[in-house]
Amino acid sequence: MKLPPPRIDLRGLKAVKVGVSRFSLGDPYYLVLAMRWPTFIASVLLVFLVANLAFAGLYWLAPGSVANAHPGAFGDAFFFSVETLATVGYGVMTPASTYGHMVATAEIFVGMFLTALATGAFFARFARPQSRLVFSEVGVIAPYEGRQALMVRVASRRLQGISEPRARISYLRDQAVGELRFRRFDELKLVRDNIPVLSLSWTLIHPIDEDSPLFGMSDARLAAEAPTLMVSVAGFDEAISSTVNDRKTYDPEDIRFGHVFTNILRDLPGGFVELDITRIHETTPIETPDQESAVRAS
Repeated sequence: MKLPPPRIDLRGLKAVKVGVSRFSLGDPYYLVLAMRWPTFIASVLLVFLVANLAFAGLYWLAPGSVANAHPGAFGDAFFFSVETLATVGYGVMTPASTYGHMVATAEIFVGMFLTALATGAFFARFARPQSRLVFSEVGVIAPYEGRQALMVRVASRRLQGISEPRARISYLRDQAVGELRFRRFDELKLVRDNIPVLSLSWTLIHPIDEDSPLFGMSDARLAAEAPTLMVSVAGFDEAISSTVNDRKTYDPEDIRFGHVFTNILRDLPGGFVELDITRIHETTPIETPDQESAVRAS
């Protein structure tokens, strides 16, 4: 039975890759890191169970190879295998023949090997740095210094700041070249693409001027280009002393015209500033005439 091509979702950029396998044994390290935690735990338990069943079958096929095991009892053989593989050995059942000792020796070696692999896999997954960045679910287009601008908001979920973060907004669109169609990346110019530290929130601002790929946007262009906005942020996370990066994509329906982001900062006594990260996605409509029409006519 031929499996369908794997579907991937790169934080909103959906695609189907033909000719690749979702689970490739030829790249086990990537396979272990790419699994979701429930799948990883289930895989470790499955390997443990299969190994014990295999060795239990070897003990069970040779009656008398395990002392104090009930004759023909597969359960005794299985639990003796569990004790041997884990090198705990409670002392009630022991190998009772040369064959039993040989199988137990092989199982101890396999158990050490599997334990090392599982420990390394757990460590690799836990040690992998995570950005813990949160992006606003929507972008907004609103007036900015006498023109329209695209804005996206980002913040960090950690208490410590992210040093020297850099941001990029890429405009992905289809472009026809003769009879061929290509996927083109255009980088949107930001008012500021880096800040000293990201400790509160950061609003990325792209002015929609004559040099912007968004200038003069129309419904016909939207249909022809099928655009996607990809926002990426990278910086040095002081909490884990590692470089982190994250990204999010926005479709045209994720952009709100004539809205501004709700203020999520509040001054507190003693010179403190409160950041309500739970409201990072909130926007507020502004009192201006038909912002969407104004942007597309600009």
